[in-house]
Amino acid sequence: MSTLATRPLTHSLHYSQEVLNRVSFLRKDPQFLEDALAHNETQFVPFDNYLPYVNERTGFILKLKKAEVANLTSQGSISSNLVFLGLLLSQKSDFVYKSKYRGTPTFAIDVSIQRLSDSSLLDSSKPYKKVESFRDLNKLTVEDSSIVSQARMYLQWLDTHKFCSLCGSKTKPVYAGTQLKCDNDDCKSNKSVSNSCFPRTDAVVISAITNKDYSKILLCRSGMPRNKERKLYSCVSGFVEPSETLEVAVAREIWEETGLDTQEVEIIASQPWPFPNNLMIGCVAIADDTQTPDLTHDCELDEVRWVPCSALERILKLEDSESGFIQDESTGLNLPNDRSIAHMLMGFVVKKSAELRKGP
Repeated sequence: MSTLATRPLTHSLHYSQEVLNRVSFLRKDPQFLEDALAHNETQFVPFDNYLPYVNERTGFILKLKKAEVANLTSQGSISSNLVFLGLLLSQKSDFVYKSKYRGTPTFAIDVSIQRLSDSSLLDSSKPYKKVESFRDLNKLTVEDSSIVSQARMYLQWLDTHKFCSLCGSKTKPVYAGTQLKCDNDDCKSNKSVSNSCFPRTDAVVISAITNKDYSKILLCRSGMPRNKERKLYSCVSGFVEPSETLEVAVAREIWEETGLDTQEVEIIASQPWPFPNNLMIGCVAIADDTQTPDLTHDCELDEVRWVPCSALERILKLEDSESGFIQDESTGLNLPNDRSIAHMLMGFVVKKSAELRKGP
């Protein structure tokens, strides 16, 4: 397991990189947690309403040492506002457990009750500000965004699952904040094999729709209220339903939103999306472009538009605008930026289209 520090990272999409060795099996080890909380290198990433703080000069997320959070947690214990995220993958760390698990222990800590801006944790030598917008999150490094994604998902889940779904009693965090147990010993949940509540992750399929020769992409403009002003064109997406394969979910969502029948589905990549707890499963779907779109099934889209990949190739290379999206004045298209899986899927199709145009 010590080789984790040197093994390749996952793809470079925002929120998706393997920065920490989660050592999930050690969450149940009280001695490990006690040692991790007590170590002088241990770092705590503070969150206020699930959003981190960043250094205004460097843009990196704020990480605090043990002494700086002494009033928010106690040594040797895990409180309800604290989650163990993992060991930072670094060979330089002095923290070693059982001679083989090395790395800087990293925790997320919720400071919403005692806001950081009102405490002594900030001073003139630490020019930190709270991240306030999606645009600010876009500016994070891939590494920082990945830590934020993991922490945000856990902290929001802990905050929204304070009561047992079976008996209504309070829940308590166990295993360093990564599971919940009912506080009522008589509850049925404590007498069954599945006696813990695990973090929620909602699977979402997101699909770039292309035609058989990969010469076009169907761009879709959502009719959601938040999209009325920004007019963002993107891919079709939707939740995977119970007892549904990913491929079937893709075909169903495409038909429900665009009225098109899908011929083939290819699963490409995935991206955690912590708004609040999604796993975006990126796919490419092939549909006959002679079909007439029908947006009247679930009425979620305002417009769909077939766009040549040759034109899209140029647009995807543009820099983000102030809005955080890619804006092309000549076509009127606003597209997702390159931190999103939607952008990556469009790029995948565009690249394949260019290869097919070149030929063997």
